Amino acid sequence: MFELILFGIMIVLAFLAIETNILRKAVVFLGIFSLVTSFVYLYNNAPDVAIAEAVIGSALVTLLYLTALRRYKVYNICFTNEEFGTVVDRNIIEGTRRGQLLRDIENICLNRELEPQIVYTPDPLESVKARGIYDLIIRQEKDSITVYGHRDNYFVDELEMFLILRYKDLECTFVRFGDDGDDDEEQIA
Repeated sequence: MFELILFGIMIVLAFLAIETNILRKAVVFLGIFSLVTSFVYLYNNAPDVAIAEAVIGSALVTLLYLTALRRYKVYNICFTNEEFGTVVDRNIIEGTRRGQLLRDIENICLNRELEPQIVYTPDPLESVKARGIYDLIIRQEKDSITVYGHRDNYFVDELEMFLILRYKDLECTFVRFGDDGDDDEEQIA
């Protein structure tokens, strides 16, 4: 009976590791899967294999994956609207379709195996750009949206194509900036 429970847990963990969209969660699920596998070996009187599985599978491989993923891209997105004195969830979700737009951008990031980290702020654009820590800045002014991204960032090009195809009636401007501080502006709607 105990074996069946462990095998059931292994199946669930394997399924979760395969089906998750976020790579860090998949690595954690695989580490737990390996730990449960070592318990199965230990239960079947194979302690040497259990120790090897625990050391290699749950510890070493998990650390290597997490180290590799640390170098993987966390995509920092800043959504700024200076009209709001404070950031309230209601202000983000209501009004134009900005809530759906941000969810779509998040899904695009996940499909490209980027981990989106969205920050909402009422700070002015100049202070947000001066921080220099964001890969993408989305600025809302009333019903218009301006997207700021680096000129060499191909994700900005993909996002522009997505917005053209999906949000045809959205008033959106893309501004690409370079390392020299020069901005290129392009109106798409």
